[in-house]
Amino acid sequence: MLLRFKYPSHTTYFIATIEAVAKSCGVDVDIGYSYPFVYLRAKGDDAFVQALEKELPNSLFLEKVEAAKEFMGQKPPNLPNSVGLCHRCIAEMLDPSSRRYYYPFTMCKACGSQASFVERYPLKRQNTLLCVFQPCDDCKEELSSNPWREDFALISCLRCNIPVRLANASGTRVLYANEKEEYKELFGYVAGMLRDGKSVYMKTLRGSYRFYLAPKEHSKALLVRPGEEFLMLASEKRALFGIERPWLHLTHSSGRVYEAAAVWDGFTTLLANELQDYDVLYFDEEPQSDFVLDFDLPITPYKPPRLFINKHKRCFKAGSQGLFPKCTPSQSVAIYDDWVCYEGIVDRVEHFDEIRAQSVITFKNEEIEHSQIFRKDFAATLLGGVLRQNLYTGAAIGVYFGDEPAFYYLNKNQAAKIFDFNKPHCGSTRKVVERFAELKPKSYARFTQTDSFLEKAAALGGLEFEEFERLALEFGGKGGVSIDCKIADDGFDYGSFYASIMSFLLADTDAKLLAYSVFESLGEFMSQQAVEVMRKSKATGIALAGRHCTNSAFMSRFVRNYPGVLLPIEYPVDDEGVFAGI
Repeated sequence: MLLRFKYPSHTTYFIATIEAVAKSCGVDVDIGYSYPFVYLRAKGDDAFVQALEKELPNSLFLEKVEAAKEFMGQKPPNLPNSVGLCHRCIAEMLDPSSRRYYYPFTMCKACGSQASFVERYPLKRQNTLLCVFQPCDDCKEELSSNPWREDFALISCLRCNIPVRLANASGTRVLYANEKEEYKELFGYVAGMLRDGKSVYMKTLRGSYRFYLAPKEHSKALLVRPGEEFLMLASEKRALFGIERPWLHLTHSSGRVYEAAAVWDGFTTLLANELQDYDVLYFDEEPQSDFVLDFDLPITPYKPPRLFINKHKRCFKAGSQGLFPKCTPSQSVAIYDDWVCYEGIVDRVEHFDEIRAQSVITFKNEEIEHSQIFRKDFAATLLGGVLRQNLYTGAAIGVYFGDEPAFYYLNKNQAAKIFDFNKPHCGSTRKVVERFAELKPKSYARFTQTDSFLEKAAALGGLEFEEFERLALEFGGKGGVSIDCKIADDGFDYGSFYASIMSFLLADTDAKLLAYSVFESLGEFMSQQAVEVMRKSKATGIALAGRHCTNSAFMSRFVRNYPGVLLPIEYPVDDEGVFAGI
């Protein structure tokens, strides 16, 4: 049997699942990875194939399975996961006869927020936060007998548990879960408090959040199951409940847009199980609450993947740390913020005791000491990574729509900037500017004190950028008004752009319509410019990246003008996505 799975991701949990299934079935397999395919060679039978069909996770990256003509690639090293729970581990947590009944730290080699517990490589128990917890005899037995936890560095159960505690806000009442029955009682108590209108600030394996039942102004939605409250496309539902457990924006039946997530770890799964009469809970990141659920391990949570879906286009937003750790074919050493590409792995710098390299690639003034530091253009490298992820080898126009937008000509690992928006500005001599400053002095003051391109636009309406973007998502019309977007002698004509927004605000234009129109007009302008430059050059494609391209109004207009635009596939559209281009 020779198969290949189209799986454009250098993460390893999918491969770990295949290995565990093979061992469960007593089948010897060879596994290789050559982007974008996982290759499987085995002397399997129908039982093995049926087990694969049952156990392979619903993954954002699994596109198809087909017969292969040849075996290619090598098996990547074992890396910790940053994903949701597999159905096997969830079943264990909900089985009263299991050693992991209501144990929120349940996970296996193929699932879970493992990376949050890692202190350094290689991935061994002594290099994780669980080094102070000795596995019980039953867990030790599993390390050699259970294919799903064979040599699993983070194995634990109720008999060698990590204690959990619940306290009220004043700390005068504390409940501990340290025995089998106590975990079930603790989550039942939390659910009762939520039903009584209380809130609980709960430490999960993806960070700490405040949970409650009635939505607030800046709430996010935690979906227990697909219900009727939220309008979901089939692609959104499949993504939301996939093993990666991404967060994405969903429209509520009321018309309000929420950032939404499905239960993502043992803590949220068990809480949701105690609240089965609710299809959705709500949460935010505010610490002020009636109760606090915590544990003593100082984990470093990875932010969840934030997925953007626009009809047939999708990509991951900036800050999607849950896409890491990740293998990479690059042997270069590169550093960006708190992240590093080293020895074929992209992960947090802190997880490597010592980084040895003849040279280091950086993208800004990183605080490192080395004799050979090479500074690369961040946007050009990011866009080059988009081409690599799409296996695109021709010349292309790269459009970076981040805080400092720019256009590039990309060809054979070479990049030349062909247009720079330059720094935002707005001349105060225009009459509409003078009028706006007179009638809306607070908004104008915020505008002048803000430096970022789109944050200045939001400030004109007296809004933070996050609220400005949310309003754009909630606009329900078929089209917006035209915001002036054109080229000036020194780059983008910011004067006309901001003056146009001011004029609409003075005319009391609806805030949702205006926010939508800003992104729509920029999508029209940037796509037209990219297509025009492409036609005048030898380029045959357009690549798009940058944190602001994950806006439906912008993307819809850009794709309408150029349907074949290339987007990042397995890396975020900004920030850590730069490692794809090294």
